[in-house]
Amino acid sequence: MEFGALLDDAFSYTKEGIFGNMNRWFSLILAVICLGIPMNGYVMRIYRGTSSAPEADQWGTLFIDGLKLMVVGLIYAIPMMIVWAFIYGGMLLAVFRGSVDSAAMASWSPNTGLLLLLYAIEIVIGIFMPVAAIRFARTGSFSEAFNFGEILRTIKNIGWITYLIALIILTLVIGIPVVILILGFIIVSGAALFLLGGGTVALLAAIALLVLLILIISPLLAVFQARYLTRVYESSERAE
Repeated sequence: MEFGALLDDAFSYTKEGIFGNMNRWFSLILAVICLGIPMNGYVMRIYRGTSSAPEADQWGTLFIDGLKLMVVGLIYAIPMMIVWAFIYGGMLLAVFRGSVDSAAMASWSPNTGLLLLLYAIEIVIGIFMPVAAIRFARTGSFSEAFNFGEILRTIKNIGWITYLIALIILTLVIGIPVVILILGFIIVSGAALFLLGGGTVALLAAIALLVLLILIISPLLAVFQARYLTRVYESSERAE
């Protein structure tokens, strides 16, 4: 698998379909504002294998598809939520009841074994979920999102090492620029607040600008990621 070609393809797809189309970009910003539900629906359209970025229209369908994809994600997250409840549930319940003091909260630490289990589950979900989501988008069947035999077969056709490297590359390509951008914004905003003497209004303005920045870049990242994962998935079909 040519990872450079995959990245170039995803970049060109995003550049031509979203960055080069302001109306579509604005529509997808609105889709993110709507709790991200129609944005998930738009991602489903990309998962189905469009050669160019699809139109952001038929919002009823986008909402329905987005809700369906969210349900799939929530079901996959159930094991993670159960372990999380075992780790933090008791402490949170004690806090709500007011039966724990600040000293006890400061000295409390989560169970290391359960934390490791939580991280392991997150990694497994992160590996399975992309293929499950694309299978669901292409078949329209909830059961296919949990057809672990076919999901494993798809990953095997891609190649386990190749697939894992592809996911790591995607995480780095998206994660590093986002972290740098947000940290840079925080540093610049912090410096501006310090020079201007701070104040609630200035702080709220900085937060509003950060939210606006996130809204602007979210569609680009979502489309880039969806196209990249789609091409990775399709490499399994060529391997058959």
